[in-house]
Amino acid sequence: MQKFSIYIKSNKFYWSPQTITYSILFFICGMMLFKQKILRLEPNFIDEIFVWLAVGGFMFAVILKLYNFNKIEPFRGKLEGYLSFEKDSIIAGNEIYPIEKIRKIQISNDDYVGRLAHISSGNLGPALSNGINNFIIIYLESGTSKRYDFELINSDDFQKERETLIDYHIIGKIDYWELANVLGEKNTDEIHSLTDEINKRRAIVKL
Repeated sequence: MQKFSIYIKSNKFYWSPQTITYSILFFICGMMLFKQKILRLEPNFIDEIFVWLAVGGFMFAVILKLYNFNKIEPFRGKLEGYLSFEKDSIIAGNEIYPIEKIRKIQISNDDYVGRLAHISSGNLGPALSNGINNFIIIYLESGTSKRYDFELINSDDFQKERETLIDYHIIGKIDYWELANVLGEKNTDEIHSLTDEINKRRAIVKL
């Protein structure tokens, strides 16, 4: 049985590589403008120092981006408990949600460890994801809902829960297109194959 580690985000403030680098660059540029516009001092050797510091800062940013290109981003929280899909319930940590008390479930599972995620020009930190940007929302018959973030190690780990998730769809707990997205069925052939699989599974469940 596949289990997914539940991720609990920390409320602490963390200094990221880009925050530190950009703060230093803004401080240097701010000091240059303050000297020129506010103090109105004549250019001197201090201006050259500021310029070289700024150039050095930009060069450091480029080196840092290249260095972190194959690094995995650190956790900003902790893993605690597991999420698992049972035939008659969904278990999240110490909570057990009987399937008959669940109205719908919504799952986002596009992230996984090692995914190339942070490649924007402004990002200086690790470019590879730590796989914790996934979540499930459990909508209960009582009108309340529960959300859990979880870690995904491999992109296809939900295939191991394929049969259970199809059963959830058959009894109306997960919508068809939601199911297709979770299982990674994208093209026409995959969609048709999933539909056939659901129909065959539905016949077995009714027996």
